[in-house]
Amino acid sequence: MYTEVELKYEVKDFGQIRENLEKCGGKLLVDESEEKNIVFDTPERTLKTFGKLLRLRNYQGKTILTVKEQGMVSTMKIRKEHETILSITIEAAEEMLKVLGYIPVFHYEKTREIWSMVGNVHICLDSLFFGKFIEIEAETELDVSNASRILGLNLDEGLNQSYRHLQKMRSHKTE
Repeated sequence: MYTEVELKYEVKDFGQIRENLEKCGGKLLVDESEEKNIVFDTPERTLKTFGKLLRLRNYQGKTILTVKEQGMVSTMKIRKEHETILSITIEAAEEMLKVLGYIPVFHYEKTREIWSMVGNVHICLDSLFFGKFIEIEAETELDVSNASRILGLNLDEGLNQSYRHLQKMRSHKTE
């Protein structure tokens, strides 16, 4: 378990960010890879009510189970996160969660490219069907703020919402 602090920025493309990452000594950890995510909850939406998240992810051939605790109020998203790699397929894990009474409530796919910066800061370049986002993840708000500044991003334009929420907001704008 660790505390994850994150902030997202919507961008038109990743060109300038990649240049800034290279200039500041950022290292490419994972080239662009497809990712499948399934969020689960009870039929009564108990997890969402209490601000918790249960997610299965398939990334680079691995099935990852993530549980996020209720977050703290901040301009950034701050949550304790528990994560483990499973030795089964995402389909088998999905079936197990269904047996326990959880149901899939949200699916999303994205391509993700991961960079690292000094101070255990990870920069994810995420492409979803509704936009391109830079996600800065670190263990402290100061690290996220510093990374934003170094990359030329305005802290005031940061987004602390989930992709689920951002997609929902986007779909309401187009209706």
